[in-house]
Amino acid sequence: MLQSLQQILDCRKAAVSIIFMPMQHIKPVYVDTTAKLDEACRRLADAPLLTIDTEFHREKTYYPTLGLVQVAMEDDYCALFDPLALEILDPLWDVIYQPHSLKVFHAGRQDMEILLYIRGKLPEPIFDTQVAAAMLGMGEQIGFGNLVHAITDRRLAKAESFSDWLTRPLKPSQLAYAAEDVTYLLPVYHELKSRLEETGRLAWLAEEQAWLCDLENYANHHDEVFWRVKSVNSLRPHQMAVLRELAAWREKRAQQANQPRRRILSDEVLLTMARKSKLSIEDMRHLRGMPAVTVDRHGAQLLTAWQQGNAKEKQDWPRVRRSNGTKGSELKADLLATLVKMRAKEENIAPSMLASRSDLAALAAKMNGSGEAPDDILCLQGWRRDIVGNDLLDLLHGKTCLRLDQNDGNPIIAPVP
Repeated sequence: MLQSLQQILDCRKAAVSIIFMPMQHIKPVYVDTTAKLDEACRRLADAPLLTIDTEFHREKTYYPTLGLVQVAMEDDYCALFDPLALEILDPLWDVIYQPHSLKVFHAGRQDMEILLYIRGKLPEPIFDTQVAAAMLGMGEQIGFGNLVHAITDRRLAKAESFSDWLTRPLKPSQLAYAAEDVTYLLPVYHELKSRLEETGRLAWLAEEQAWLCDLENYANHHDEVFWRVKSVNSLRPHQMAVLRELAAWREKRAQQANQPRRRILSDEVLLTMARKSKLSIEDMRHLRGMPAVTVDRHGAQLLTAWQQGNAKEKQDWPRVRRSNGTKGSELKADLLATLVKMRAKEENIAPSMLASRSDLAALAAKMNGSGEAPDDILCLQGWRRDIVGNDLLDLLHGKTCLRLDQNDGNPIIAPVP
């Protein structure tokens, strides 16, 4: 059975490779004038399907700086839009945000963040090929090049993966690389969509895309960014309260100045300040790694943030995330992870698509004998609950157990005797 299935997939790969072989010969249109912009958008306006990618940098800025926007459609047409040459890209954004076209991305969260920053809303509907591939057991975060090869047998060039997209003129090899990122999204999309339909998983993907289009998932809550600070869990709870205020100040300042967080203040300086039992502006001048100009310009604000954190009452301290609950919850999470891997293997899907380790840790911690299932854990929602969530609850409630099969020695789920 497995051999015949592999033969079918190999035949499909060969067919897709032949059908889309002309993709590598499509000559992209470089759009760097208003006239070209208007013409390209006219061509793309009525397309029911658009494949989209962006090239950007954010090493020196808080918000991404666009270097190129690539869009292709099925009529052998690909356009590369130069945001450095075009002062206004509104006609392009108008096309992308049209509701009649399906927007196809690969690992599109960062592209979506850019579009949200530009327009204040997200384009819909969308299809993310990385998510679709994970649902089909092709890897948890498969790269685009590997996915193209798996589906079309074509190997894309990788030489321009780390190119400078803000220097002009762009090299022909860069333009070719950028064009392939969207032209080969077309065969990848069609093949993944077919496989999802055949396996009855297209509705699963719709749930995931709804999550990707939920604005709340892009919200940057200033009082939560301190969890991203390296070694945050080395602090005591009251020190975390101080760090929370300091990190929130840094985040706001980074946004205002459009600079990376660590260019404003490093994580190490924030941690050092959070650990101080007393602090003054003069003390700040002697902190290793603290820029003198930052103390001169913002010392008073930093001191106020530090004082606000120290003034927090115990009930307002952050809850420490060192362990996710009660004694034994880590072992419970390990047991749950085994069950998830079993179901993932049966369903030919990436285990992390069913439940993340943090989901399982939270589930193990929250099931504290009350018998009530928490409703805020992803693996207990939607299609995941049908595939694995109910099994996880049965295991935690003692209705089922994991044991080794006497015939082949593999783990199986069995009712409790």
